[in-house]
Amino acid sequence: MTILEVLVALAVFAMVGVALLSAMNNQSFGLQRLEDKTFASIVADNQLTELEMRQQIPSFSWNEGSEMMVDREWFFRYKAEETQDEKFLAVVIEVHGSKEYDDPIVSVMTHMYRKR
Repeated sequence: MTILEVLVALAVFAMVGVALLSAMNNQSFGLQRLEDKTFASIVADNQLTELEMRQQIPSFSWNEGSEMMVDREWFFRYKAEETQDEKFLAVVIEVHGSKEYDDPIVSVMTHMYRKR
């Protein structure tokens, strides 16, 4: 082998190594995002369950709060929205990672029966 062939082989292996490291980095970021979405979904389900247990219809403006889970504080907000059927209300629950409420990690919409 000539020195040129060795240098080309090293360059190819270096590019493959960089591509593998980049793929591993993207995978670890994806796993973190999936973990955040999983726990945020649990927080949203907890809040919806609490509303149903209290038999409380939320107001039409945002109600905010926080919940501790896995050593992290999750910020949520929920509100009711009118639907075409007057017997039902849509309830929107958003879970955020910060108190700024700028970009929800999870947003869930469900419907509640409105007793009259």
